[in-house]
Amino acid sequence: MLDVLTKGLRELSKARTVLSILVWQQLILRYRRTLLGYVWSLINPILMMSIMSVVFASLFKADLKTFTVFLFTGMIPWSFFNASVTQSSMSLISNESLIRKIYLPKTLFPLSVCITLFIDSISSFFSLFIIMLLIGAKLSLAVFFIPVAYLLLFIFTLGISFIIAVATVYFRDLQHIIVIGMQALFFLTPIFYKRNSLFGKVEFLVNLNPLTTFVELFRSPLYLSQIPTETVIFKAILFASLAILIGLMFFLRFEKKIVFRL
Repeated sequence: MLDVLTKGLRELSKARTVLSILVWQQLILRYRRTLLGYVWSLINPILMMSIMSVVFASLFKADLKTFTVFLFTGMIPWSFFNASVTQSSMSLISNESLIRKIYLPKTLFPLSVCITLFIDSISSFFSLFIIMLLIGAKLSLAVFFIPVAYLLLFIFTLGISFIIAVATVYFRDLQHIIVIGMQALFFLTPIFYKRNSLFGKVEFLVNLNPLTTFVELFRSPLYLSQIPTETVIFKAILFASLAILIGLMFFLRFEKKIVFRL
């Protein structure tokens, strides 16, 4: 299995030019023929999170400014993970014609989706970061931990995306199940509520959710103005390492059979 993994990574490295083309193509096609173009990638998350801030702040009777920062720090990692996994599920199926015509490492397709959405997420983050500054959010040097948080989140998300991409080829209904599953996962992730406000079975499920750890990676530097605890960082590294390792091994095991299932 180690040989297969090494070979897969080597092939992926040789196809990096194709990867850059796929990413660039997705970035262009996403907002082609729209008046504002790529600016929509900045406007959409700002509008969505602003509306959610007003609604949930009113619902929980919380200070709007404080709750806005709290919500933003939870939505940033969630939005990237949700979009990446959902879109990666169809990455192989939607590229069926290309896969059948020429040989390419199949890992290129979910990887290109994740990289594209990663670029979108970083762009959105800077826009939201400016808003946080404008509303007077308290920031510290802990904000420089964000690149590390993003790296761990990307690795974890990519590993999950590899698994989902292959699984959807074999079970087409999974594309619809994922949408429903993500809705349930949204409420089991402490995005608009604090984890320590829960109890019982709900608390157990939220703590069991790996995304809880990644939300804390972003929330600590941006909301609490402090570096995440060693426990949180260790758990994030563990989740990311297991996800990418298992995801790659799973993907490479079925890679040669994918074309016969498309």
